[in-house]
Amino acid sequence: MSGASLLFEDGCKFIINNMRVMKFLVEAQEIRGQCLEGETLLSLALRLKLPLHHSCGGMGTCGTCRVVVREGLEQLPSPGEVEQEMIQDRGFSKIERLACQLEPIEGLIVEIPTSSF
Repeated sequence: MSGASLLFEDGCKFIINNMRVMKFLVEAQEIRGQCLEGETLLSLALRLKLPLHHSCGGMGTCGTCRVVVREGLEQLPSPGEVEQEMIQDRGFSKIERLACQLEPIEGLIVEIPTSSF
């Protein structure tokens, strides 16, 4: 199986097998991202230089990396203990998740709320 190549701004090129592509919606703009193995949704957003707050450094304790899942919710795993506690404490709706606690999946579409800018 051949891998996809990913070229970063600094000129580094990586060959990656089984790349997954997903989309972010930011102020009505659609931005596609290719996910690296083991990457969280938050780390992908940061690599793409998207405006997504993350006060706790991706530990799931601040709730600032909240995203709204527009497509693919049924394919995501159930929230883990850390994320579930934050969901309950902050009163998230069923389609809101923490980007730092999610691994991107093929076809996922999430919206970054304007309150995150």
